[in-house]
Amino acid sequence: MRLPPRGGSWVALLCVPVLVLFLLFSPSAQAASSFSDVPDTHPYAPAIYDLKVRGIISGFVDGTFKPNSPMTRQQFAKVIVKTLGLTVTGDESCPFSDVGQGLSADDPFYPDKYVAVCAAKGITTGKTAAAFDPTGKVTRAQLITMAARAASLPEPPASFVPNFSASQFYLDDHYQNARKAAYAGLLNALQGVGPSYDFFAAASRGECAQLLYNLLREQ
Repeated sequence: MRLPPRGGSWVALLCVPVLVLFLLFSPSAQAASSFSDVPDTHPYAPAIYDLKVRGIISGFVDGTFKPNSPMTRQQFAKVIVKTLGLTVTGDESCPFSDVGQGLSADDPFYPDKYVAVCAAKGITTGKTAAAFDPTGKVTRAQLITMAARAASLPEPPASFVPNFSASQFYLDDHYQNARKAAYAGLLNALQGVGPSYDFFAAASRGECAQLLYNLLREQ
């Protein structure tokens, strides 16, 4: 039988993993990986931090995430491409003339290549054949429709009735996609979805995170 190393070195060996765990889970380490405006009590905190760990979303230089701020169409194109794990080579040609190139020092593919991938996959369309409105706000209805298209959601049973109505949408296509999303569980944990939910309103960054988190869980 082997004896423990002399001189107490075995104690040091045991202490190494303990120290690593302490550094990983100490309050200071956790705070460094958190957004200052997304406490654990925030309704979308689990979704936001899950997507952050996966490298799908990021915050701002001031350490915030701004969960209540709207998300632009070009921002959403990037995060849904990353959520789905779609390949972006850099050779894509964006069909929309109003989408910029090289707007991020950290990501040369943003935003035109991500928009190009979304267009090619049928996830998103432009406002016209040549215009995408990249800095326009994504509405809740548009957010849900793009997620439903991305997931190729099937039709729910004819007997399924969601807790919202077609009259809350300005296009029947949006209602049908929302109905698919509700049946598939993609609207779970979205705050306020129901008869008074405003699908015309701009989707917040927190709502986008929750819906993409649900999409990942359903894949």
